[in-house]
Amino acid sequence: MRIIFSVVSALLCLLLISLFTEMPFRFEEKIFNLIVGTNIYLPFGLGILGLFFAMFGVKGYIRLTLVCLYIAGLVGYLVIFIMATVGFQEP
Repeated sequence: MRIIFSVVSALLCLLLISLFTEMPFRFEEKIFNLIVGTNIYLPFGLGILGLFFAMFGVKGYIRLTLVCLYIAGLVGYLVIFIMATVGFQEP
């Protein structure tokens, strides 16, 4: 059961981290538009859900790596979110 939680967490982590990568393909842009275009808060939900699955996953370096990646992904998206909602408003 812990392996399933770790696999689901890893898939959600790849989905969250894929928001920050810039690939030369149009496929990456479609993923970004699917996630952020649906709802701007959806990456936060994916991150919290993935972090929850990571907490109940396989113990050891896998759990530590997933939790650190989720924290980095959530902080990175929070910075981008704050810049987009507050920083780009015209006076």
